[in-house]
Order: sequence, then structure tokens, then C-alpha cells
Amino acid sequence: MRKPKKRNKIPFILLLIIHTSMLGYSFYKTKNKKQLFTLLMANIGFAYLLEYIVLNVFHAYTYKPKLIKKNFFDNIFGAILSQGIFVPFTAVFSTVMKIGWVGKLLLGGIYFSLVELIFLRLKVYKHNWWKTIFTLILIPLYFKISDWWNILLDKRNPIVRFISLFLMILVSEANLLFIFASTRKVRFGFGRRHSWSEHFIIVPLYAIVLSLFSTVSFLKHNNWFSKIKVLLMSIGLDQIFKKLKIVKGNFHVVDYFTVRILMIFLYGKFSDLVYGVRKTGELEDIEEKMLEINRE
Repeated sequence: MRKPKKRNKIPFILLLIIHTSMLGYSFYKTKNKKQLFTLLMANIGFAYLLEYIVLNVFHAYTYKPKLIKKNFFDNIFGAILSQGIFVPFTAVFSTVMKIGWVGKLLLGGIYFSLVELIFLRLKVYKHNWWKTIFTLILIPLYFKISDWWNILLDKRNPIVRFISLFLMILVSEANLLFIFASTRKVRFGFGRRHSWSEHFIIVPLYAIVLSLFSTVSFLKHNNWFSKIKVLLMSIGLDQIFKKLKIVKGNFHVVDYFTVRILMIFLYGKFSDLVYGVRKTGELEDIEEKMLEINRE
């Protein structure tokens, strides 16, 4: 007898409730909520970059939440839930609560390893070549990186702030492009027929290029000139990909510009969140080999 699809959703929904509650409590306990949001987005960004290598390129495992009809998108969406919510939300909670190495091993390694084993038994998740021991080792380390990152954000380290802004933009671009792909608005690939496996290998590289340019553009100022540069860059990048026949789009021009302009304004807000509202003429030393400065 075939297992009802609803049963696949339940474990993911339960974890969503649990970890969202943990994140809510973390924000409740924290005074500097802007920095905590920056930390959260950076944590998600790091997880996305790892997931790109492990899942998109090397297909280490497969998620089966049965929340989206097409299996390929369902797998990616399961990864977004895991790497965009469950693990990063818990990492932020660990940082806020100042949990030590023993707690990180219990909450990060053992807890997520048990969740993984339960998911395997429920057949809502499958290993291809991944091993649970990797989860046991890597997640506590990821939690510790979250602690270090928060300390450096608190010290206003220029390199960490630059990378944080980049990761915030990258996460937003990646999520936006996933929505576009799942609604059949865009597809990346090579040749006449673009496969979804090709799409999810190419699209993160596209997002990385656009995010890096946007980060550099908003580094000094969040003004109209910065916004126009990013808009022209995004249009130019799209045109290059179209000329090379690497992307197929199904956008009305008004819809495209509306979404792109809204995202650019969002990235400007991210810049202000990380660096503060800057005065004309203020410079960061990222362009001077990223040497640390004292703005006090």
C-alpha cells in the first residue's frame, strides 16, 4: 500500500514549528536585533554555499517532503528548509544562549544526527553517499563559527561585515531565483534543452556574481548611483546569459523591472543594516586589502 504523501510533510512541519520558536526566543532575548538578523542571514548564506557543493553538485542526499509536486523542486525545497531554517535557526539560538562545546555537540551534532536517522527511517530523506557521522562532526563546528562570526560583527570587523552583506544578498537572490524557477519563469542550462540539474548548478554561480557586484556597489554608499549600477549590472548579466543561450526567461518586462528594483532597494537596506546609514565621503578599508580600521 502506497504511503500517503501527507505523512512526508508532518516531520518537516514539526521541525519548522520547533526551530521557528527557537529563533523567536533568540530575538526576544537579544537587544541588538539588527546584528542578530545579520548573523542569521550570514549563517543561512554559509549553509547555502555548502549545500550548493554537497547537494546541487555532488548529490549527497535527497529530501522528500512532498510539499512540491515535481520531485526535483521538492528535493531543493527540502534542502532550503533544512539549510535555510532548521540548522541556521538553531545555530543562532546556540550563539544567543552562549552554549558551550558540550551543548553544541548535544544540540548540534547528536540532535541533528537523531533527526537525520529518524528521517531516514521515515523515508522522507535518503542518503546517496552522505554519512550521519558527517552531520555529527560538521554541525557543532558550524555552530562555533556562528559564535565567532557574532563576536567579529560586534567588533565591526570590516571583512566580516563585507562577507555578511554579500551573504545576505546571496540568500535573497537564491530564494528569489528558486521562486522564479518553480513558477517556470526562468531556467538556466546549456544547449537547446535546459535540464533542472543544470539549472541548479548554474543559477548559484549567477547569484554569486550578481551578489558580489551588489555588495561592492553598496559598500561605500546606499544612494541612487549605487542602485542604478546594480540595476544596469543585472540587466547586462541577463543579456549576456541570453546571448550565450544559457538562460530562458518568461518575464513580462514590467514584472521583471518591478521585482528587480524592489530587490535592489532591499539590498540597500541590508547595506544600511550592516554598515549603518553612512555620510557622504565615508570610506571602508575593504578596498585597501581589507585591513582593519578603527572608526571609534
